[in-house]
Amino acid sequence: MDTKARILQQASTMFLRYGIRSITMDEIAQSLGISKRTLYESFSNKEDLLTHCIEYQHVENKRIRDIILAENEDDPLEIIHQHFRQALIILNSLHPNFFNDLRKYHPRIWKEQIESKQEENIEFTTSMIMQGASKGVFLENEHPEILSTMIHSVMQMITLGDIFPETRYPRSEVIRQVMLNFIRGLATEEGLRLIDEKFSQNPSGINQNQKSY
Repeated sequence: MDTKARILQQASTMFLRYGIRSITMDEIAQSLGISKRTLYESFSNKEDLLTHCIEYQHVENKRIRDIILAENEDDPLEIIHQHFRQALIILNSLHPNFFNDLRKYHPRIWKEQIESKQEENIEFTTSMIMQGASKGVFLENEHPEILSTMIHSVMQMITLGDIFPETRYPRSEVIRQVMLNFIRGLATEEGLRLIDEKFSQNPSGINQNQKSY
């Protein structure tokens, strides 16, 4: 792995785990055992590094999603289930102020790297809803894109913490409740049976020993 890739991997982990504001370029360089000069040769400043880290994480999330799709291509409900589990794994390790700080202190990055990718996420969920309907696990719906847009808007609201503050409502539990009730609302009788099977043994959808891909 080259130096730039190592920096992106380490800085992404630090920003997500400890928050954006609390991490300095000095700390990132020290954690990697490199000089600040080496760090600044790859990224001009913290804003530049953060931009590339968000893009790096987006690419990594897409890689994981592609694995899930390849392993469960004929099972849209399992794809949604695995995608949901992966989201919870990430959220459980995410600093509670990450998205708020990104929106408040780095509005350009928020707009270019988060808001701009929302459409891609909506398209993915729309396709899963349509595929689920074709497999008989979701009800037929004339406007799957409206449902997809709705759930992604709710998820963004949750991650920002304005409505459900982390100090009162564990974010992973809020998302679990929203997602589970969302997919149950889409489901046929057969779909409900399968959903209950998937979530019955472990309601959170997370194996505590599971690691991300």
